[in-house]
Amino acid sequence: MSTTANKLAMMLVGLILSSCVQGKDYQRPMVEVPDGWSRMTNTTDTSIASAHQPEAEWWKAFQNEELSGLIEQALQQNHDVKRALARVLEGRASVMSATAGLYPQMNLSSSYSNIAVSKNTLAGLGLATGQQSGPKVFATPGTTFDLWNSALDLRWEMDFWGRIRRGREAAVADAQAIEQDARAVALTLVSDVGQSYFRIRELDEQLDIAKRTLDVRQEYLDIIQKRASVGLASDLDVKRTEVLVAEAAGLIPDLARTRALETHRLEVLTGMSPGSLDLQSKPLRTVVIQPNIPVGLPSQLLERRPDILQAEATLIASNARIGQARAYFFPTLSITGQGGLQSAEFSNWFTGNSSSYSIGPSIILPIFQGGTNLARLDSAESRYVQMLESYQQTILLAFREVADVLTSLRARAEQLARQREQLSAAQEAVRLADIRYRTGLVNYLDVLDAQRTELAAETQLVLTERTRLTDMVSLFKALGGGWTPSSNRNPA
Repeated sequence: MSTTANKLAMMLVGLILSSCVQGKDYQRPMVEVPDGWSRMTNTTDTSIASAHQPEAEWWKAFQNEELSGLIEQALQQNHDVKRALARVLEGRASVMSATAGLYPQMNLSSSYSNIAVSKNTLAGLGLATGQQSGPKVFATPGTTFDLWNSALDLRWEMDFWGRIRRGREAAVADAQAIEQDARAVALTLVSDVGQSYFRIRELDEQLDIAKRTLDVRQEYLDIIQKRASVGLASDLDVKRTEVLVAEAAGLIPDLARTRALETHRLEVLTGMSPGSLDLQSKPLRTVVIQPNIPVGLPSQLLERRPDILQAEATLIASNARIGQARAYFFPTLSITGQGGLQSAEFSNWFTGNSSSYSIGPSIILPIFQGGTNLARLDSAESRYVQMLESYQQTILLAFREVADVLTSLRARAEQLARQREQLSAAQEAVRLADIRYRTGLVNYLDVLDAQRTELAAETQLVLTERTRLTDMVSLFKALGGGWTPSSNRNPA
């Protein structure tokens, strides 16, 4: 017994020392940064945020407590986020399942049988019937006896070629990919909530503009009707003004309808039933701060994007499965054993004479599998190539997305400056046209034209301000979250 165990232990040690995990360890592929990227993001004013999930903080840059509350509620109540978190737990359970193969597998069984040997046979295999001490090798035909059995089964596969370890590595990477997908769901949700909120506040401001326009036009209609009654204005001026009053009044219900639909969308995003969210009207420019962004952003921020990290985790899993597929070409060594108690009488079941055991190694060497192993390896290698190309493409698209948003933000800043100048000039034109009309120097068409220009300029300014906020949200999303100012930047 001792000699056999020593030989078995020495054999196992030798095999372990000579074992070799199949496949190459993962190496991150080289990523070429676009030539123009350094010029686009040339700055030292930012640093990578240390938080692993920056999307949990970036919205605070807008300095709006109401928006922050809606986002926090959405992260807690949104059903897509809850489903993504459940998938994360599923992925972690898969890792546990893949890891279990590294450890011995044991099962305990117990049974009772009443056995009758056929009378039409010469003899049957059997055990002691209790009529004499010691077991019988053969049972007499027609013999009936009981069999009490309990056993502990053991099987332990020695992972010399790394098949199980590579499988676990792949499962860990798959779980990480699921976690990054959950981050992407949360980041998209935060982005959608922010954009929906900004759209509602833009509509609030447009409603405010429409109501003010209606009041002004109604005031002008009253004036023109009085002037027409004394012959100082024509009936045509009255009708033109009535048309403008009806036009302004018609804008209000359509804007209110659009706001209600956008509110319903926001309610679903935050996990609420449509019609349960009461957002008081607040014009966009009174509730949202237009945050300033750094001149440029370091390209390393792209490494925080969940889609890139998810693509890389999938690539890691594909690389590990190549090694797993290679390991199938090599022998499988397992330690199997069984030990327990066996007796023909219950009273002797738990005595020393009822004990039995068997233990030893078993080796399975694949000889002919019909091409299964080759097909498995080819499939794993092809899958790796696919994931590599997908990873590279994801990075290119990420660079493009950030570059597009940065370009838009720079253009929006200049556009806002010009539109503010346009609105200021339009307001002055309305003031001058009103003065000249009241003194009879111009006809009412000049006043109408000035008012229309002012309304268009103010509406377009609000739209551009909301679009810039939307672009800002898109930038946060494109970077996988926000950024933090560098605390150790040298003063100029």
